[in-house]
Amino acid sequence: MFKVDYSSNLKWEITVSASKNAALPILAANFLVDKKVNLTNLPDIVDVNVLDEIWDTYLQKWTLVWPMTERIRSSILLIPVWLYKYGKISFSNCGGCSLWKRPLDTFDNAFEQAWVKVSVKSDRKIFRTVSKPKKKIILSSFSVTATEAILIYLAFLDKIDYEIEIANIAIEPHVIDLIDFLKNIWANIRLWYDHRVFVKPWNIHIKNYEYSIVSDYIEAGTYFGLGAIADDSEIIIKNINPSHLESVFTTADKIWINYECWKDFIKVNSFNKKNYKPTNIQTMIYPWFPTDLQSIFWILLTQIKWISKIHEVLFEWRFAYFAELENMWAHIEILNPHEVLIVWWKQLIGTYVNTRDLRAWAWLILSWVVAKWTTFITNENIIKRGYENIVAKLQWIWVKIEEV
Repeated sequence: MFKVDYSSNLKWEITVSASKNAALPILAANFLVDKKVNLTNLPDIVDVNVLDEIWDTYLQKWTLVWPMTERIRSSILLIPVWLYKYGKISFSNCGGCSLWKRPLDTFDNAFEQAWVKVSVKSDRKIFRTVSKPKKKIILSSFSVTATEAILIYLAFLDKIDYEIEIANIAIEPHVIDLIDFLKNIWANIRLWYDHRVFVKPWNIHIKNYEYSIVSDYIEAGTYFGLGAIADDSEIIIKNINPSHLESVFTTADKIWINYECWKDFIKVNSFNKKNYKPTNIQTMIYPWFPTDLQSIFWILLTQIKWISKIHEVLFEWRFAYFAELENMWAHIEILNPHEVLIVWWKQLIGTYVNTRDLRAWAWLILSWVVAKWTTFITNENIIKRGYENIVAKLQWIWVKIEEV
C-alpha cells in the first residue's frame, strides 16, 4: 500500500526511464537474435521481468498457456517468436489491465494475411505457418500490438525474395523504436509516415551489439501533469524527446500551463494555476492526444472552474477509475462509455483508492498531491508493472509518499 499526503512546492529534477512499451517488443525480438544485443537501459519493471520469465519457462515448448500469459498483455508478442522457432504456437489469451473489450481481430487478421492459419481450440488459439506472406498486408485498425508483432515476424523470415508492404501501421514512438532496433540488426525496413512500412526479410547481421531504448513519453507526460497541478511547484523532466509530446503541449497551451522545452528536457510549473482554463480533450492514435494520458489531464481539469469534457475514442469504459475519483469528491457526469464531463472546481479529499489499469493509475499521482488529508493507494503492484523506481523518484522532487 502507498500512503500519500498533500504535497506542494515540488522542485528539482526527475528522470524518465526507458519506455515499457518499447522495451517489451524489443525484448521479444531480441529473443530471436543468436548473440543477444545488449539493451543498455532495459527498465527494471515487473512486465519486463515477467516476459523474461515466460521465455525461460516455455523455451522448449510450443505451448504458451495460463497462468503465465494472463499476467501481462505483452505475452502476445511472443507469438511471432514461437512461429519463427517452431512454425506453430498454442496460445492462451493474454492478460493485462481491465479496459473492457480489447479485441484481437486486427492481430489475428494481420497474421492470416501473412499466411499464418489461426484456429480456436477450447480456451486457446493455434497459430500455424502455412505459406509465404502476401506482398501487401493491410491492418484493419491502427493497432500498436498488431504492428509490432507482424513486424517482428516478417523481419526474421528467411527464403523470402520480395518486399512486403504493411499498411495502416501504428507510428507511436515505441513502434518507431522497435523499427530502429530491427534496423540495428540489419533488418531491411523502410518507414513511410503515412502509416506504411516496407519489410524485405533478410539474413540478420548485427550492426551494433548495444541498443538504448527510447524514453517513456507517457511517464514524462505523467510528471508534466504533476508539475502543472501541485501547488507552487516547478520541476524539470529529464531524458525525454519533447517532440513526442506535441499533442500534450497543444492541450497545455489551451489550459494556460507554463512550460519550456529544450532538446532533451522540459521545465513545467504551476504558477499560473489560478488562471487555468477548461477545455475539451479527444484521445486518438499517435500523434494525437494519447489515451494513456487522459486520466492525468482529467485531474488537472478537476481543479479548474467551469465545465470540461473528454471523449475517449480508443477504449470502452476506460473511465472505470472515475468511481475512485468520485470517492475523492470530484464532480463527474458520465454521458456514455466514451464521453464524460467534469463539472466545476472541487477540492479533492484523501481516502482509500484502487485501480486495475496501469496507466490510469497515473492519475492517482496527481490526485494524491492536491487532496487534503491522507490518501491510501491499494493494489500497488500494478504500478510496478510500468513505472521504474516510482517511489524514490517522487520523493526526490518532494512528493510526500511512502510504501507501507
